[in-house]
Amino acid sequence: MNNDNENKIRKDIPVALYYQLKEELKRKILNKEFPEGSKLPTETEICDMYGVSRITVRKAIEELQAENYLVKKQGRGTFVQSRSIGQNLHKFYSFSEELKKMGIKETTKIIEFKEMIPPRDIRDALKLELNEPVYWIERCRFMDDRAYTIENSYIPKKIATDLTAEMVQKNGLYTSLRTLNIYPERATEKFSAINISKDYAERMNVKYNDAAINLTRITYSGSSIVEYCQSVVRGDVFYYTVELK
Repeated sequence: MNNDNENKIRKDIPVALYYQLKEELKRKILNKEFPEGSKLPTETEICDMYGVSRITVRKAIEELQAENYLVKKQGRGTFVQSRSIGQNLHKFYSFSEELKKMGIKETTKIIEFKEMIPPRDIRDALKLELNEPVYWIERCRFMDDRAYTIENSYIPKKIATDLTAEMVQKNGLYTSLRTLNIYPERATEKFSAINISKDYAERMNVKYNDAAINLTRITYSGSSIVEYCQSVVRGDVFYYTVELK
Protein backbone atom coordinates (compact mmCIF):
# COMPACT_ATOMS: atom_id res chain seq x y z
CA MET A 1 0.00 0.00 0.00
CA ASN A 2 1.35 3.46 -0.91
CA ASN A 3 1.25 5.50 2.32
CA ASP A 4 1.98 8.79 0.48
CA ASN A 5 -1.16 8.33 -1.60
CA GLU A 6 -3.25 7.02 1.26
CA ASN A 7 -2.39 10.03 3.42
CA LYS A 8 -3.97 12.33 0.83
CA ILE A 9 -7.41 10.85 1.60
CA ARG A 10 -8.35 12.01 5.08
CA LYS A 11 -11.01 10.18 7.05
CA ASP A 12 -10.95 12.67 9.93
CA ILE A 13 -12.58 15.57 8.05
CA PRO A 14 -16.24 16.08 7.01
CA VAL A 15 -15.55 15.72 3.27
CA ALA A 16 -16.84 12.65 1.43
CA LEU A 17 -14.09 10.16 0.60
CA TYR A 18 -15.22 9.80 -3.01
CA TYR A 19 -14.97 13.58 -3.45
CA GLN A 20 -11.46 13.69 -1.99
CA LEU A 21 -10.44 10.83 -4.28
CA LYS A 22 -12.04 12.48 -7.30
CA GLU A 23 -10.14 15.71 -6.67
CA GLU A 24 -6.87 13.84 -6.15
CA LEU A 25 -7.27 11.89 -9.40
CA LYS A 26 -8.24 15.11 -11.21
CA ARG A 27 -5.11 16.80 -9.86
CA LYS A 28 -2.96 13.99 -11.26
CA ILE A 29 -4.69 14.27 -14.63
CA LEU A 30 -4.22 18.05 -14.81
CA ASN A 31 -0.58 17.72 -13.73
CA LYS A 32 -0.11 15.03 -16.39
CA GLU A 33 0.88 12.40 -13.83
CA PHE A 34 -1.89 10.53 -15.65
CA PRO A 35 -1.29 11.78 -19.24
CA GLU A 36 -4.02 12.10 -21.88
CA GLY A 37 -4.77 8.72 -23.41
CA SER A 38 -3.12 6.78 -20.57
CA LYS A 39 -4.88 3.91 -18.84
CA LEU A 40 -6.00 4.55 -15.28
CA PRO A 41 -4.99 1.98 -12.64
CA THR A 42 -7.67 -0.63 -11.99
CA GLU A 43 -10.30 -0.14 -9.29
CA THR A 44 -8.49 -2.68 -7.10
CA GLU A 45 -5.17 -0.88 -7.56
CA ILE A 46 -6.73 2.49 -6.67
CA CYS A 47 -8.34 0.91 -3.58
CA ASP A 48 -4.89 -0.26 -2.48
CA MET A 49 -3.21 3.03 -3.37
CA TYR A 50 -5.58 5.17 -1.31
CA GLY A 51 -6.96 2.79 1.29
CA VAL A 52 -10.59 3.25 0.24
CA SER A 53 -13.43 0.95 -0.76
CA ARG A 54 -14.36 -0.07 -4.29
CA ILE A 55 -17.67 1.83 -3.91
CA THR A 56 -15.69 5.02 -3.22
CA VAL A 57 -13.47 4.43 -6.25
CA ARG A 58 -16.43 3.76 -8.57
CA LYS A 59 -18.22 6.91 -7.43
CA ALA A 60 -15.11 9.05 -8.02
CA ILE A 61 -14.56 7.55 -11.46
CA GLU A 62 -18.22 8.01 -12.42
CA GLU A 63 -18.03 11.72 -11.56
CA LEU A 64 -14.78 12.17 -13.50
CA GLN A 65 -16.45 10.50 -16.47
CA ALA A 66 -19.39 12.91 -16.19
CA GLU A 67 -16.92 15.83 -16.16
CA ASN A 68 -15.15 14.44 -19.29
CA TYR A 69 -11.86 13.66 -17.57
CA LEU A 70 -12.15 9.88 -18.03
CA VAL A 71 -13.67 7.54 -20.57
CA LYS A 72 -14.40 3.81 -20.20
CA LYS A 73 -13.55 1.56 -23.14
CA GLN A 74 -15.36 -1.76 -23.21
CA GLY A 75 -13.05 -4.64 -22.34
CA ARG A 76 -10.00 -2.37 -22.12
CA GLY A 77 -10.39 -0.29 -18.97
CA THR A 78 -10.67 3.39 -18.04
CA PHE A 79 -8.58 5.98 -19.87
CA VAL A 80 -7.75 9.67 -19.42
CA GLN A 81 -9.87 11.63 -21.86
CA SER A 82 -8.48 14.31 -24.14
CA ARG A 83 -9.37 17.65 -22.57
CA SER A 84 -12.47 19.15 -24.14
CA ILE A 85 -14.00 22.59 -24.38
CA GLY A 86 -17.69 22.40 -23.53
CA GLN A 87 -19.98 25.17 -24.66
CA ASN A 88 -23.62 25.82 -23.86
CA LEU A 89 -25.53 27.27 -26.79
CA HIS A 90 -27.50 29.91 -24.92
CA LYS A 91 -24.99 32.73 -24.47
CA PHE A 92 -22.29 34.65 -26.30
CA TYR A 93 -18.83 33.21 -25.66
CA SER A 94 -15.20 33.43 -26.70
CA PHE A 95 -12.86 30.45 -26.99
CA SER A 96 -10.11 32.29 -25.11
CA GLU A 97 -12.35 33.23 -22.20
CA GLU A 98 -13.78 29.70 -21.90
CA LEU A 99 -10.31 28.16 -21.82
CA LYS A 100 -9.15 30.68 -19.22
CA LYS A 101 -12.06 29.68 -16.96
CA MET A 102 -10.93 26.05 -17.24
CA GLY A 103 -7.35 26.94 -16.33
CA ILE A 104 -6.09 25.90 -19.75
CA LYS A 105 -3.18 27.82 -21.22
CA GLU A 106 -4.05 29.14 -24.67
CA THR A 107 -1.65 30.55 -27.22
CA THR A 108 -2.33 31.86 -30.70
CA LYS A 109 -0.21 32.08 -33.82
CA ILE A 110 -1.22 34.52 -36.55
CA ILE A 111 -0.71 32.86 -39.91
CA GLU A 112 -2.09 35.68 -42.06
CA PHE A 113 -3.15 39.28 -41.46
CA LYS A 114 -3.86 41.35 -44.54
CA GLU A 115 -6.32 43.67 -46.19
CA MET A 116 -8.28 42.12 -49.04
CA ILE A 117 -11.41 42.40 -51.16
CA PRO A 118 -13.51 39.45 -50.00
CA PRO A 119 -15.17 36.90 -52.29
CA ARG A 120 -18.92 37.11 -52.70
CA ASP A 121 -19.92 34.66 -49.96
CA ILE A 122 -17.96 36.58 -47.32
CA ARG A 123 -19.13 39.94 -48.68
CA ASP A 124 -22.74 38.76 -48.46
CA ALA A 125 -22.28 37.44 -44.92
CA LEU A 126 -20.88 40.80 -43.81
CA LYS A 127 -23.46 42.72 -45.87
CA LEU A 128 -20.78 44.77 -47.61
CA GLU A 129 -20.89 46.66 -50.87
CA LEU A 130 -18.86 45.51 -53.86
CA ASN A 131 -15.11 46.15 -53.41
CA GLU A 132 -15.38 47.07 -49.72
CA PRO A 133 -12.18 45.79 -48.06
CA VAL A 134 -11.87 43.55 -45.01
CA TYR A 135 -9.05 42.45 -42.76
CA TRP A 136 -8.44 38.74 -43.21
CA ILE A 137 -6.97 37.21 -40.05
CA GLU A 138 -6.01 33.53 -40.09
CA ARG A 139 -4.96 32.11 -36.74
CA CYS A 140 -3.97 28.73 -35.38
CA ARG A 141 -4.94 28.44 -31.73
CA PHE A 142 -3.37 26.11 -29.19
CA MET A 143 -4.53 24.74 -25.83
CA ASP A 144 -1.71 23.44 -23.63
CA ASP A 145 0.55 23.69 -26.72
CA ARG A 146 -1.76 21.49 -28.81
CA ALA A 147 -3.40 23.00 -31.90
CA TYR A 148 -7.17 22.79 -31.52
CA THR A 149 -8.56 25.12 -34.19
CA ILE A 150 -7.70 27.14 -37.27
CA GLU A 151 -9.81 30.29 -37.58
CA ASN A 152 -10.31 32.65 -40.47
CA SER A 153 -11.86 35.93 -39.33
CA TYR A 154 -13.00 38.70 -41.67
CA ILE A 155 -13.43 42.18 -40.18
CA PRO A 156 -14.84 45.08 -42.23
CA LYS A 157 -12.03 47.61 -42.52
CA LYS A 158 -14.44 50.54 -42.26
CA ILE A 159 -15.26 49.71 -38.63
CA ALA A 160 -11.71 48.87 -37.48
CA THR A 161 -9.34 50.97 -39.58
CA ASP A 162 -6.62 50.98 -36.92
CA LEU A 163 -6.63 47.22 -36.24
CA THR A 164 -3.15 45.66 -36.52
CA ALA A 165 -1.66 42.18 -36.38
CA GLU A 166 0.40 43.24 -33.36
CA MET A 167 -2.75 44.20 -31.44
CA VAL A 168 -4.43 40.88 -32.21
CA GLN A 169 -1.34 38.83 -31.38
CA LYS A 170 -0.85 40.59 -28.05
CA ASN A 171 -4.44 41.05 -26.85
CA GLY A 172 -6.67 38.76 -28.91
CA LEU A 173 -9.21 39.83 -31.50
CA TYR A 174 -12.22 40.75 -29.35
CA THR A 175 -10.14 42.65 -26.78
CA SER A 176 -8.47 44.54 -29.64
CA LEU A 177 -11.86 45.43 -31.10
CA ARG A 178 -13.00 46.71 -27.70
CA THR A 179 -10.00 49.06 -27.55
CA LEU A 180 -11.35 50.50 -30.83
CA ASN A 181 -14.79 50.97 -29.22
CA ILE A 182 -16.27 47.98 -31.01
CA TYR A 183 -18.02 45.66 -28.56
CA PRO A 184 -18.86 42.13 -29.77
CA GLU A 185 -21.99 41.20 -27.84
CA ARG A 186 -23.94 38.52 -29.70
CA ALA A 187 -23.43 36.03 -32.50
CA THR A 188 -25.17 33.50 -34.69
CA GLU A 189 -23.41 30.22 -35.35
CA LYS A 190 -23.81 27.30 -37.70
CA PHE A 191 -21.87 24.11 -37.21
CA SER A 192 -21.58 20.75 -38.90
CA ALA A 193 -19.53 17.59 -38.60
CA ILE A 194 -16.76 17.21 -41.17
CA ASN A 195 -13.66 15.12 -41.80
CA ILE A 196 -10.56 17.22 -41.52
CA SER A 197 -8.73 18.03 -44.75
CA LYS A 198 -5.16 16.93 -45.45
CA ASP A 199 -3.86 20.51 -45.22
CA TYR A 200 -5.53 21.22 -41.88
CA ALA A 201 -4.59 17.78 -40.53
CA GLU A 202 -0.92 18.51 -41.18
CA ARG A 203 -1.13 21.95 -39.62
CA MET A 204 -2.96 20.69 -36.52
CA ASN A 205 -0.94 17.48 -36.19
CA VAL A 206 -3.93 15.13 -36.47
CA LYS A 207 -4.81 12.37 -38.90
CA TYR A 208 -6.30 13.12 -42.29
CA ASN A 209 -10.08 12.52 -42.22
CA ASP A 210 -10.29 12.73 -38.41
CA ALA A 211 -13.59 14.08 -37.09
CA ALA A 212 -13.84 17.87 -36.81
CA ILE A 213 -16.41 20.62 -36.42
CA ASN A 214 -16.91 23.18 -39.15
CA LEU A 215 -18.07 26.35 -37.43
CA THR A 216 -19.20 29.65 -38.98
CA ARG A 217 -19.99 32.65 -36.84
CA ILE A 218 -21.43 36.10 -37.57
CA THR A 219 -20.74 38.47 -34.68
CA TYR A 220 -22.67 41.65 -33.97
CA SER A 221 -22.15 44.86 -32.05
CA GLY A 222 -25.63 46.25 -31.73
CA SER A 223 -27.14 45.83 -35.19
CA SER A 224 -23.78 46.07 -36.97
CA ILE A 225 -21.92 42.98 -38.19
CA VAL A 226 -18.32 43.15 -36.95
CA GLU A 227 -16.96 39.72 -37.86
CA TYR A 228 -17.52 36.74 -40.09
CA CYS A 229 -15.51 33.76 -38.91
CA GLN A 230 -14.93 30.30 -40.37
CA SER A 231 -13.29 27.76 -38.03
CA VAL A 232 -12.29 24.13 -38.17
CA VAL A 233 -12.18 22.73 -34.63
CA ARG A 234 -10.79 19.35 -33.64
CA GLY A 235 -13.65 17.02 -32.82
CA ASP A 236 -11.86 15.50 -29.82
CA VAL A 237 -11.47 18.79 -27.93
CA PHE A 238 -14.82 20.52 -28.36
CA TYR A 239 -18.47 19.75 -27.76
CA TYR A 240 -21.74 21.67 -27.53
CA THR A 241 -24.55 21.37 -25.05
CA VAL A 242 -28.01 22.53 -26.17
CA GLU A 243 -30.63 23.42 -23.57
CA LEU A 244 -34.16 22.63 -24.77
CA LYS A 245 -37.19 24.21 -23.12
